[in-house]
Amino acid sequence: MGATAKACRNLQARLDAGPSKEISPVPKFDLTTPERRKAAERDYWWNDHAFLRARFQNKYQISPRMWRSNQPSPEQLADWKAQGIKTIVNLRGDTDASFTVLEKEACEKLGLNLVFLHSESRGAPYAERLIEAKKAFDTMEYPAVMHCKSGADRAGTMSVFYLYQIEGVPLAEARKQLSFKYLHISAAKTGILDFFWDEWAKIEATGRIDFWTWLTTEYDRDDLKARYKPQAAWSWIVDNILKRE
Repeated sequence: MGATAKACRNLQARLDAGPSKEISPVPKFDLTTPERRKAAERDYWWNDHAFLRARFQNKYQISPRMWRSNQPSPEQLADWKAQGIKTIVNLRGDTDASFTVLEKEACEKLGLNLVFLHSESRGAPYAERLIEAKKAFDTMEYPAVMHCKSGADRAGTMSVFYLYQIEGVPLAEARKQLSFKYLHISAAKTGILDFFWDEWAKIEATGRIDFWTWLTTEYDRDDLKARYKPQAAWSWIVDNILKRE
């Protein structure tokens, strides 16, 4: 069996298996009592920096059926529902954090589909998570909004992936989603996302292999991470001033 055919079969097997779920071992927040609800809302407002997002929504339309954004509030989700949005894609993973339990409740009340994916902000993408994302994007109901915490890094690289792999936008054009326009800082640790697409762009230019074959047979996440060298000053700003997740 040729390498390309084998990679395609492996990819299909992973797609058929469906997305894996990350489970938090100890419950942290729930909304079962008024006191617990207040604790979740307080944590969401202060620790997740919702107070900063109250008047700043890093939301952009990237195609006729997809938007990208920072973490929405329940009120913003209601606005999106009124605007015709069908599906919310949470790139922060399915956890029991305050922002997650509040989002789950709001989406259930509003009748919005809620899809959980997990994307890296300071690490090279996992092949398995991109495979899960492909299946999710291929099967979800549109129009949709994908979001992370700040709408800068995870939303940026998944917007690149979505436009490039789902809508067929050329990589050079899709990569504009990783930009300071959306508050992405390529010189910091978050720049490893740019580095990932840099690596693939060099291989794509040769025409010798397709993206999924490369991802499933040649891509070495640990090697990519070891070779990437962020700028310490910018990383400090992202981690300590901007407090990106």
